[in-house]
Amino acid sequence: MKAFYITLLSIGLLAIVGTGVYFFLAQEEDNSASGKESVPPVQSQQPEGAKDKDIKREGASQLEELTGGTKDFLSTFSYEEYDEPIAYQDEELVKQIISDQHAYLNDLTGWGHIDNVDTAYLAESDEWQKLQDDVERLRTEGFAPSEAVNDMWNAEAFMRIAADSADLNSLRYVHRIFHDMDAEINGAEVDKIWGATRAFGAELETQELYAYIKG
Repeated sequence: MKAFYITLLSIGLLAIVGTGVYFFLAQEEDNSASGKESVPPVQSQQPEGAKDKDIKREGASQLEELTGGTKDFLSTFSYEEYDEPIAYQDEELVKQIISDQHAYLNDLTGWGHIDNVDTAYLAESDEWQKLQDDVERLRTEGFAPSEAVNDMWNAEAFMRIAADSADLNSLRYVHRIFHDMDAEINGAEVDKIWGATRAFGAELETQELYAYIKG
């Protein structure tokens, strides 16, 4: 009789363990089938070029090559005061544009490519025109009134300077704005944060950008 109860108890334990294993494997199969991953998008960025560590600090507004339109733009350039660091009119639009343009600027400036950029050709390219349009869309349709709007004004200023004068430092700054925003907004995995946006608390660092723009 004792042997009978021991056998019965063993069968019961095996049934419990088997049921647990079945449900565990079933859950694993469901997860695999759904294809869910929590890995953030990767925008790993190699150094922008050998000159990166030696970005000059004198004002770009003094460059002789600037057109009259760019000089007029820079002469009245200033930041608006906002209570919010970042706010959205269309968050999904912002996320998509930031991701797409960060990828474009990575290709343009990363892995030493920036040292070979022909800014005259760049300014006429479809990709650059798209970037200009997207910066305006972010400012007017994507972001609501916030410091992020000032970041887009910075991006436009640097784009104007880069296109007019072949100033590669300005091109670097455009990349850094989108790089930092992609990391903060989309959770893109990056090698470092440059501190190039007012939206994410880099007010002291962005004063250097302002000084570079204004001269």
